Amino acid sequence: MSVPAAYVGVLLIWGTTPLAIQWSGQGVGYLFGVTGRMVIGVVLALLLLRLIGLRLAWHKTARHTYMAAGLGIFIAMTSVYWSAQYIPSGWISVIFGLSPIITGLMARYWLNERGMDASRLVAVLISLSGLVTIFSVGIKAGPEFALGLCGMLVSVITHSASAVWIKRIDAQLHGLVVTAGGLLIAVPLFLLSWFIQGESWPLPGIHQLHD
Repeated sequence: MSVPAAYVGVLLIWGTTPLAIQWSGQGVGYLFGVTGRMVIGVVLALLLLRLIGLRLAWHKTARHTYMAAGLGIFIAMTSVYWSAQYIPSGWISVIFGLSPIITGLMARYWLNERGMDASRLVAVLISLSGLVTIFSVGIKAGPEFALGLCGMLVSVITHSASAVWIKRIDAQLHGLVVTAGGLLIAVPLFLLSWFIQGESWPLPGIHQLHD
């Protein structure tokens, strides 16, 4: 993939993902929103694997990789959906902007990699300062906002740790295989959490009747 195409792809993904997180949890609860999204995701991932002729590997290293990916998906996505109840969608992007720094630090100690050099660190900090400037206008900081930020930090740290863990395992698997395998681990955890929380299937129009 060319650099411009990758750049445009990243902009589209991170420009819409925070909004999708908030919209998918409105009226139905954050837990139903994230569980529904992950169920759809695993179905699509498995269909794509079949279409492009890839298979899930089940050797020990592959299973270890799926576990690392699945736990990362479950904890990180649950945290970000929960946090989206308390913070604006723009701040989801702001906090996730820390992931290159956190991933670089973890890679330095876990993978003995050099991590981020000074120029990359400065670039990330400039980007973060721009995001903070944009989304800090009119923000009302309070206890709920602080809760949202803490939840987002848990999400980012978990996401970074999962990525570094997968790289440390180094199973040499296709990215879509890792994603599908991780979702196969994560989806039962989401469904179990939804069941334990006693959540019911949302009925159309019910939340409108209560307004």
